[in-house]
Amino acid sequence: MNKTAIIDDNMVFRKVTQILLKNIGIREENILLFENGKEMFDFMESNSNSINVLPQMIFLDLNMPVMDGWDFLTQLQGYKKKTSYNPKIYILTSSVDQKDYQNVVNITTVEKYLIKPINEETITKIYKEYYPEIL
Repeated sequence: MNKTAIIDDNMVFRKVTQILLKNIGIREENILLFENGKEMFDFMESNSNSINVLPQMIFLDLNMPVMDGWDFLTQLQGYKKKTSYNPKIYILTSSVDQKDYQNVVNITTVEKYLIKPINEETITKIYKEYYPEIL
């Protein structure tokens, strides 16, 4: 089953996004919540022999403590070279800084740059595009 990760240091945002995902039919056990990029990267490392448990879709905040979204994207590049893991990444940020946007559009692993807050309609469009069988 396709899993989705939400990587964001804001617990309220993680929970609200989790509720939106459940509202469109994603089962709770297929939603993984991480407080920062390091938590997600540690999860990836500990499951590198069973890539099928890793999320195929990641909603990633850019500005977080410990390991921010930029560092996570850099670490992911190295991880992808060692494995066949290739998730769809959606930047979900409150940053409206044009430099952030320009930096993200140059990263081929990022599907879209989305400004918070996200809504059910946006999530539904994303899933219909990539995983229509889920909805």
